[in-house]
Amino acid sequence: MRILFCTWAWPTHYQPMVTLGWAFRAAGHDVRVASQPSLVPVIRASGLPAVAVGRDEEIEPAVARLLAADPRVRGSGKESRTVSAYAGIAEKMAGPLLALMRSWRPDLVVFEESTYAAALVATALGVPAVRHLWGVDILSYLRSFESAALATTASSLGLSTVDVAGAVTVDHCPPALQVPGDFTRRHMRYVPFNGATVLPAWAAGPRTRPRICVTYGTTSSQLAFYECVIDRLVHAAAGLPVEVVATVAGNDLAAVGPVPDNVRIVERIPLHTLLPSCDLLISQAGPSTALTAVSCGTPQLMIPQLPDQRLISTLVSAAGAGSKLDLAEADTETIRTAAAEILGDAAYREAAAGLARESREQPSPAEVVDGLVALAR
Repeated sequence: MRILFCTWAWPTHYQPMVTLGWAFRAAGHDVRVASQPSLVPVIRASGLPAVAVGRDEEIEPAVARLLAADPRVRGSGKESRTVSAYAGIAEKMAGPLLALMRSWRPDLVVFEESTYAAALVATALGVPAVRHLWGVDILSYLRSFESAALATTASSLGLSTVDVAGAVTVDHCPPALQVPGDFTRRHMRYVPFNGATVLPAWAAGPRTRPRICVTYGTTSSQLAFYECVIDRLVHAAAGLPVEVVATVAGNDLAAVGPVPDNVRIVERIPLHTLLPSCDLLISQAGPSTALTAVSCGTPQLMIPQLPDQRLISTLVSAAGAGSKLDLAEADTETIRTAAAEILGDAAYREAAAGLARESREQPSPAEVVDGLVALAR
């Protein structure tokens, strides 16, 4: 069968889909991934065939609205503005995706949950569509805004109603971390894709003291309102009798400055290769970051800034597998105290191990493929 994966050009929305794409390929299906040209290098690096649709500049105004929408600003209209921005991307993607689907004629479409254009075009052409989450289903809270925001694009495709839920939703969150919703779900084990690497010898070597991994994701440099606190996290962790491994994006390296001898700075290492050897992850609780830690059974200290980060950090904390700090209170001493508490309390490790077991109990991507293929038969 021909399976078309669709996402707009945001790497952290695409990467959670990669292992399912591999599973389709391993089962013998023809897989392609459609997105704007700027994501093509990321898709190629993931080992799946890429198809460029449209032009990056077509969606830039809508993406700019997303990146400028400071989530710390409360008030009415924030939810509708978020959906409106995603709808702006859909408006520009719909035409190029329609042309691609008419030409290639996929049997099944798998779309990242905010890539509304793929769901609408698939419906217009009568192709079964599968909604793929990137983490906790935060967009389910915005469903009431979708019809109005997407009405024009739907009408241009000959649709009288808006439905972007797909036939099923692929959900790779452990049930304990997922919010309720009325979607038909296909639960799937979270199998991290953090890129390829050559593992350094120290990563698998013996340890003489606890190890803390510190990261703050890759999004900060693209969001004007986002406060980069990687330096604060690194120096807070370094004040404990531990080994610190800090994964720092290249543009944030200067912010860290000189570090003590117990800190190792690495610019890039796939977290799923590092976290099994760590006693704690300190992070922003980005969905892929947090779920990778969950899959590895690593307790977490989370300092979120974005709405999806706040949601997953709340759920992980409620499960007992970590704790969260508000950014405003996260000074160096507070972070250090919270980290020491997690390291010293076995209950956090036990809860994290429980979430990891629940994650492993879900069907693998390979086991999910046949059920999705059946939608197209």
